[in-house]
Amino acid sequence: MFNAISTVRHIVRPMLRRDAPQYASTISLFACIFLAAVSLGIGLVQRSLIIQTNGYIALIDIGNSLLFLAAVQQSMRDPDITFNYGYGKYESLAILVSANLLIVLTIITLSEAVVIFQSPPENRNTFLLLAWSAISFFVMRITGRLLNTYANRFHMPMLRYDAELWRVDSWMEIGVFASLILSGALQFTGSYATAAVLDGVVSIALLLAAIQVPLKHGAEAFRQLLDRTLPDEMQYEILAVIADNHDRMCEFKSVHTRRSGKDIFIEIDLVMPFDYTLEHLYQLEADILKGLHDKFPTAVPRVYVTPCDHQCEHAGGSTCPVKKSIQPPTSIA
Repeated sequence: MFNAISTVRHIVRPMLRRDAPQYASTISLFACIFLAAVSLGIGLVQRSLIIQTNGYIALIDIGNSLLFLAAVQQSMRDPDITFNYGYGKYESLAILVSANLLIVLTIITLSEAVVIFQSPPENRNTFLLLAWSAISFFVMRITGRLLNTYANRFHMPMLRYDAELWRVDSWMEIGVFASLILSGALQFTGSYATAAVLDGVVSIALLLAAIQVPLKHGAEAFRQLLDRTLPDEMQYEILAVIADNHDRMCEFKSVHTRRSGKDIFIEIDLVMPFDYTLEHLYQLEADILKGLHDKFPTAVPRVYVTPCDHQCEHAGGSTCPVKKSIQPPTSIA
C-alpha cells in the first residue's frame, strides 16, 4: 500500500509543478473533465445537440489530455544509447491519434443530428444553455492561453496543438452562443422543428470547423515523423550565436539541425588553431552551448572541432586571427 501511494506521488508531483510542461496538460485535463461532465449533463437533459457536442469534444479532450500527458512524460526523457535522438516523436504519434478521435466524433454527431431531426425537443431552458455556453467560453480561453504560454516556453509541438484546439473551441463557442439565441427565439415562436434543424446543422458545421485544426497539425505531426532540418528563422538564430563568437574561431564550416518533437538537435563544425589547449576549446564550446540553450531551452547541441592546416604559421610568426585577437596590444616605449 505504501509503495502504491509513493508511486502515485512520484507520478503526480511533476504534473503539478508550474515549472514543468506537464502542468499545462494537467490543467487542460481538469478543464476537460469539468466541461465534459457539465456539458453532457445539460445537453442530454435539455436535448441540445450543440451543448451535447461540446461535451463530446471535451470528453475526447480528456482522452487527448491523458494521451498528451503520457506522451510528454515519454518525450521529456533524455536521449540514451538506444534512442540517441530522444523520444520526441511520441508527441507526433499522440497528435495523429487525437486527430483520428475528432474525425470519429464527427460521424457520431451526424447520427445524433438525425435523431434530433426526427424528434425535435419542445421545452428547453434557453437561459441555462446560454449561461453554460458563456462559462465554457471563459474556461476555454483561459486554458488555451495557459497552454500557449507553456508551448512557447518549452517549444513543444504537442502543447501548441492543444492550445490551438482550445483557442478554436473558444471561438466556436461564440457561434454556439449565437445559435442558442436564435434557436431560443424559434422555440418561443413555436418553430420547434426549425430550431432542431438549426441545432443539428450548426453542431455539424462547428465540428467541421474544429476538424481543421487536427487535420493541419496531423499533417505536421506526420512530417515530424520524418527527419528534417529546422525552419530558416531558427537557423538564423543559431547563426547569430555563432556570429557572436566569430573572433574566437578560425572558421565556421557548417551547422546541421533536426527536430524530434520538443528536442532540437544542433551540430556545429568549427575549425580551431591546431595547438589550442583543451581549456580554450572547452570555454568556447561552453559559451556557444549557453547561447543556444538561452534561445532554445530544449536544444541538444554538440560542437565538433577540427584543427587548422598550419598555413597561418610562418617563420616570422603567426597570422592566426584567433591568436591575434587574444594577444595583448604591444606597448610603445
